[in-house]
Amino acid sequence: MNVRLGPFEIHSPIARGGMGEVWRGIHTDQQVPVALKLLDAKLSANAAYRTAFRREVRAVAGLDHANIVMVFDYGEVGREAALASEGRLVAGTPYLALELMERGSLTRRVGRLAWPAMRATLMDLLQALSHAHARGVIHRDIKPGNVLVGERVVKLTDFGLAHAMHPEVGPDRETRGGTPQYMAPEQFQGRWRDYGPWTDLYALGCLAWSLVTGRPPFPGKVWKKVMHDQLTKRPRRC
Repeated sequence: MNVRLGPFEIHSPIARGGMGEVWRGIHTDQQVPVALKLLDAKLSANAAYRTAFRREVRAVAGLDHANIVMVFDYGEVGREAALASEGRLVAGTPYLALELMERGSLTRRVGRLAWPAMRATLMDLLQALSHAHARGVIHRDIKPGNVLVGERVVKLTDFGLAHAMHPEVGPDRETRGGTPQYMAPEQFQGRWRDYGPWTDLYALGCLAWSLVTGRPPFPGKVWKKVMHDQLTKRPRRC
């Protein structure tokens, strides 16, 4: 499928997450490959999700670092694009044009990295977080799926849950969004005033555990159980 979205041409879907799809595309004038992240059409009808999507744009707009995926543009699916897509796209859906990382996420490498590569990965992420935290932004959803792999570098992406630490640009209301296996206690408990760099560092520790052992310190799919384990237990020795 070749459909125009502003200066971009959208081609094919490459990934899907909790808030929408990511498509492969290209900037038609500059011929630069891009990843186009589209908010799910049903979610985009919800003001809270649209706010979260806009929050991602604001969060990454002020970030410029080699270990953070670059954002090129932002827009909405127009009526002509929706018609040309034959129902695949919905008019009014917000999209985000991002740097395309061809090698995918860190998910497939969990438990398979040699120590030198693992150390380099964690150091890259610490550099990315240092840059973001210094500018008042915490990520709130550090996990293997939000770390993209490049030729010689990894890059942090998906700031959809980012929480600005400056009160004047903070969220109007708090949600407990995140990935339970990597969430800090204050996220589970909705204590947003306690969020800070340590929130991301807790998640990074869980990610490091996953890279070493092949699974997060508190695995599971039931939210309440994972929350209970995160708040009351220590990880099992491997």
